[in-house]
Amino acid sequence: MPQWEYRRINFGELLRGTEELLNSAGKEGWELVAITNNGVAYLKRQIEVEVATPRSAKSSRNKSTTKTRLQTDS
Repeated sequence: MPQWEYRRINFGELLRGTEELLNSAGKEGWELVAITNNGVAYLKRQIEVEVATPRSAKSSRNKSTTKTRLQTDS
């Protein structure tokens, strides 16, 4: 399941440059979700979460890697 982080930009506090700010945020992976009537923009972007590998799977993977290395060295 995707996880998200959120950002809020209050356009009322900015004198100018709102379009540039939104374009810059978009280049950083932020997606505009909504702009409220009082000038607050809400953005979100997906967080990459590392999934822990079960220990037994890690051990078998290391064994196959070792085997491959031995075959390559000989």
